[in-house]
Amino acid sequence: MIRKIRNPLAQSLGLVFQQRRDQMGGISSSQIASCLGLAASHYRMIEAGSAILQPARAIKVIQTFDAFEFVPLCQVLVSIQVLDSAKDSIPDMRTTAELLAEANPPMRKILGGLGGIWERLEHDSVAEIARKLVIAGVDKEMDRFLTTEPVNLSAEEIDNFMTPTYEHPISGQLYSKIGNILQGVAPFYLDTVLQLIDNLRNITPRVTPGELARWEASHKGRISYIIGIVGKPEIIVDVGTFDYSFLWQENFREMFIIHRDRPIETGESVKHRITRCLKQRYESERVKYERQLDNFDVIVDSKLTIVSGADSTEQIDRLLLHRDVRMNNLWFYIMNSGYVVPFIDDATVGAETSGLYGTSLAYDETCEKLVDLRKLCRDAGFEL
Repeated sequence: MIRKIRNPLAQSLGLVFQQRRDQMGGISSSQIASCLGLAASHYRMIEAGSAILQPARAIKVIQTFDAFEFVPLCQVLVSIQVLDSAKDSIPDMRTTAELLAEANPPMRKILGGLGGIWERLEHDSVAEIARKLVIAGVDKEMDRFLTTEPVNLSAEEIDNFMTPTYEHPISGQLYSKIGNILQGVAPFYLDTVLQLIDNLRNITPRVTPGELARWEASHKGRISYIIGIVGKPEIIVDVGTFDYSFLWQENFREMFIIHRDRPIETGESVKHRITRCLKQRYESERVKYERQLDNFDVIVDSKLTIVSGADSTEQIDRLLLHRDVRMNNLWFYIMNSGYVVPFIDDATVGAETSGLYGTSLAYDETCEKLVDLRKLCRDAGFEL
């Protein structure tokens, strides 16, 4: 009897669905199937990689798994269908995968991870193939791809035009690139765009700690690093507003905090204090944070780093300066795409919340501060 060959790309997507379902609190496959408008048995086959999901379900998928991006999901679903058309022959599947990687370079890491799977595809069990996909990291690459907002510009255009990144903080030929992007746009719309830009230039976003916490919670699946520069370390020990649950996201790598001043209480380290306070909060809300408590110590130890910047006060003071006003905290959120979203505020422990000021930095100021940030982080031993 000829063994039916499964589509390894479809099986990888099924693994991601299973992992995302676990992260949603162990929601049942039947519930997910209902959200997608599928029979429960059919959805279980999709998770197992023995059935493929049609692109027509893409909108329901992103409504159900809200961290997924629409365009990458469609690319994966179409690629699965293309690969499925060559399923009668493993060499043909392998060749098709190589052609797909050439046609869609952003998926190259996912498709390249299948390299060690092809020769075992016909002989190993479904469970063994799933284990090999996990070992090769194909599921992680698939998840990262599905949750990363697509960029439609070339690498050179990204470096010179898009939001500054940690690796490329300088804006470069920003304004000349705008002309290239707007080519072919009707003047009627161009005038509207220019008016919008003028209006936005005059609006300074104000962000309170509560608003920042909500932004962080809604984007936590898209954040890979957070770098914090704070004046007084006591501000980060207050876990009432921020619950640090992003640390448990699969895509999140590390939170690195540098504090300028020495802690008022010297009986224990800043990291030990924040760990203790955070664990107390989780314990008091165990139903909500049960998953985080399962591996609390391991995650906090591996993903949270806090160091003193007492030897770099001049650099820190320069970073905390915003429009000639000394601020207290500066946060750089590095997204999965590499783009950086900064926030700066004057929050201190015990301050009146009604008088707090916080904002997201303008483009040019972000670029300037990223240059100083990279040097400070290198001096402190932190590299992405």
